[in-house]
Amino acid sequence: MSRRKRQNIHLLSKMCFTPLTIMVYLAFIASGPRRIEAALSCTDSTECMALYHPNSRCVKNSCSNPFSSGCLSNMNTTTAAQNDVHFESVRVCNSDDPPHALEKGLCRLSKFNYTELRINVGNWETTAFYAWVAQILLSELLDVPVSLEIGHGIDSSKPTLNFYDEENSFPYATTAYDYASLREGNRLSDCLSTNDTSVPCSHAIMEVWNGQTSLLASENTAGHIEPAEGNGMVGKLGWYVPSFVIERHPEVSSFWGLQNQREKMASMFKRPYTWEKYCQLLSPTNCSSSFYDGVARRWPETDAERGVYYKSQLYTGHFADTAKNNCTANPTTCSGHIVDAPCSWSTNLEQQAFWNDIYLESDGPNEPNDSYSYGQMIQVLRAANETKSNIIMWWWKPDGLVLEFAGSDAELHPVTLPPASEICVAKRVGPGVNGRCSSDISVRRGTKAGSCDNDHHALKKVVCSRLYSDTYDVSPPRRSPAYDFIKSIQVTDLEMEDMLKHWALRGVDKYGYDGRDAVCTWVRDNLDDLQRFIPRGYPRTLDGRNRYKESYMYAAMAMGIVALIVVFSTTFVTYHQRDTRILRLANVQFLILMLIGFSFVSLGAILFATQPSLVSCTMRQWLVTIGYTLGLVPLVVKVGAINKLVRSARKMKRVVLSRKYLFQVVLSIVTIAIIYLIAWSIVDAPTRTEEWNLSEKDLDFITVNVDCSSRYQFWVYITLAWEFMLCLSACVLSVQARKVAQEFNESHLLFALAFSHFAFLSMRAVTQILSSTGSASVRAAVASFLLSSDVLAAISIYFIPKFIIIAKKKPTALKKVTISGMSGVSGASDFSQGGSEAFQSEAGGRRAVILSEANARAKEIQPAAAPSNSKRQVRWVTGWSKNGQSAPSPRLSLSKTTFPQHHQKKEEDSDESSISCNNDIESSEESSHDTQQSQHELKLERVQDDSQSQVDRIIPGTGSLTQKNKVSCET
Repeated sequence: MSRRKRQNIHLLSKMCFTPLTIMVYLAFIASGPRRIEAALSCTDSTECMALYHPNSRCVKNSCSNPFSSGCLSNMNTTTAAQNDVHFESVRVCNSDDPPHALEKGLCRLSKFNYTELRINVGNWETTAFYAWVAQILLSELLDVPVSLEIGHGIDSSKPTLNFYDEENSFPYATTAYDYASLREGNRLSDCLSTNDTSVPCSHAIMEVWNGQTSLLASENTAGHIEPAEGNGMVGKLGWYVPSFVIERHPEVSSFWGLQNQREKMASMFKRPYTWEKYCQLLSPTNCSSSFYDGVARRWPETDAERGVYYKSQLYTGHFADTAKNNCTANPTTCSGHIVDAPCSWSTNLEQQAFWNDIYLESDGPNEPNDSYSYGQMIQVLRAANETKSNIIMWWWKPDGLVLEFAGSDAELHPVTLPPASEICVAKRVGPGVNGRCSSDISVRRGTKAGSCDNDHHALKKVVCSRLYSDTYDVSPPRRSPAYDFIKSIQVTDLEMEDMLKHWALRGVDKYGYDGRDAVCTWVRDNLDDLQRFIPRGYPRTLDGRNRYKESYMYAAMAMGIVALIVVFSTTFVTYHQRDTRILRLANVQFLILMLIGFSFVSLGAILFATQPSLVSCTMRQWLVTIGYTLGLVPLVVKVGAINKLVRSARKMKRVVLSRKYLFQVVLSIVTIAIIYLIAWSIVDAPTRTEEWNLSEKDLDFITVNVDCSSRYQFWVYITLAWEFMLCLSACVLSVQARKVAQEFNESHLLFALAFSHFAFLSMRAVTQILSSTGSASVRAAVASFLLSSDVLAAISIYFIPKFIIIAKKKPTALKKVTISGMSGVSGASDFSQGGSEAFQSEAGGRRAVILSEANARAKEIQPAAAPSNSKRQVRWVTGWSKNGQSAPSPRLSLSKTTFPQHHQKKEEDSDESSISCNNDIESSEESSHDTQQSQHELKLERVQDDSQSQVDRIIPGTGSLTQKNKVSCET
């Protein structure tokens, strides 16, 4: 016998330790370990490279799996099909991988973040091979993580059937069909989403035989699974005998030669003995190692060995009569022996034998039908072949063992039973504890109507019902191909037999590497044909370019930096020239607030040009919203104060405006914006999102738009509406301020500034509305450009003209400001040129109050037809305060002064206008009949009062409603 053959037999014998449990309560039977030790021992890697694969290495005295990082990328031969199909050099990780697999580079994370598909595997080889085919194609071509469920959930402490297992493990599942795991997968959707991953969970079973028809129907009715579909194979269950038995007894190939042959069956088909039972009862030497009895070379040393029926080179197996074979002692109950499968399989052997008067019974260790586990069935068959003992057994095709013995005297041939019919199939005993696994033998035997042969039938595959909705509820770019692939894949009998034949004949590591080599080789050789099962538009290519590193993004960032530098420069110049007349009139503090806002907007423009993250996405909105608020609110407050002053002065109402009040208004509005942003950040903070889009030309190409967004878009629209409201307010107030004389305000600049903000904000709003189209990076770049341009435009409109005036001629200290109104006395203040220092003296901090008594309303200021000698009393009181302390309010004596209508220039030292300012003086004013031909003027002069404080004195005139009245303020 060749070395390879001996090694093959030795490895096959190790498989015999694996029991097959029936249902849940048979999962813990003590017939041997459920894992087949598949590791091939080695001393150096050259042995592994020679026996396994060039990529195999000797690790801890065992040859490693050369396919641990992938099958297709590690095959030596490259087929034409591989040149047409793109696959990664490293496969996708799955939950069965050890923790270090990713660190060692054996696998990678899925680029598409597909949910892992978990396939339930039965306890026989073809279902494992089928699952491996799906695992290879999904993990290496379609980027879908796939793991295999064999009955213990996701437990790293237990062996796995993972194709990529480094140790080439080949454990058998604890049960044939684990419908409970399908129900769990249907409940969870993602088997990794639960804390208790030890509970079996799966989404699909790739091979189901026709004995499960009733269970499939009930699971489908309950909504746990979809209707079963064919998997491409045709199966044949039944009774089988080896060729050497048929040569001796040709009649056993048909039920006609088996019927009513009790004594013949009892004498022909003896019962197998375990190693321990043989040594105890039959061995003439008691299995002494000193004397080989031709069957056992020694006594079994372990619990596993005690229960085996065959052990290569150590125990050949033995068949002998028992009391059940003794027809003399038991003429009505004696029987021959037949090897039956676990009741959880699709076996109806008891029903077929009983109702066809075939006196054969199984005598295995597993209840309730005295069956044998899958490994024990193989042991019994090998023992019969080794000893050439008569054997008849329940088996199936396609199967690797059938192919292994094909062409030899142990080739398995089916036994013909009464032909199958639809009625017979319908009358067969069904699965479960109320059928084939019942403890009542009469239930297991059923009725005669279901005792026919098993027909050839299409094998099925099933998937949990939730897999469809979980797949198609996802947008097409992110949709996993797993469902469509599992539903479409087909493997025929001949294709499965190719894999089984390769596995059976390789003979190096049968229950370890050989099966993996057989499946991987078949996939590689048939990859071109397997492409028909790949869904349209797959495998997909993900556009891995970082679009935030494109040249236009760098340009946008550069422009944002330029805008920030310009703001800082403007701030420096403003502070440096803060004592100049034009900046003092504009109120330096408000200008600084505006510049702080512009700096925030510039920083936001820079962030828009950077890679989105949780922090940057939130900071974008904060900086831009607060920046625009600080940039626009001072304008609104300033223009509103000017308009309020003018309106109140016309009506001779008291006006109280202080710097503190104006700053409080600004702070209150900014606080509202901050509260809103805090609520946004807590409830639905903008964060980094990826928007995937399928290419219109290539359905397998995905572009990724990385953007910032919240779950609800109304947050963004509220901020835009807030900015629009501020811009609109500034525009309206600026238009209203245009009615005030240009000497006092700069409404044209304010309007231009507000309109500029409005224009850029409108473009930003359009960009936001079109956020569902185009590239996110392009939209971000456009937003960045718009923000930077807005800041630069604002600086150019409002600040540059002031700096030009300062550069041309350095202004002197403030001397005179004129407030013009349409009629009446409009008021007096140094609040001109749009300045926001409301009635502020050079010492600062003082407040001016213009008070008009009730009897000094507009009708008393306006001229009326009256005798030239009539007199009217008009009292004006103006007072200043320092640090909130009120100063004495001098009473001003008003006298009429008439100028020609064309006279526009104020004469600071005019003798015609006289006023005395003290605390006790009142003077009268005489009316003039010729008031429509005169221009009237109020002049404020700052003088020293009795308390050595500076006060203003006002010189009013009278005039027509249609003529302009001017108030000149000297400091």
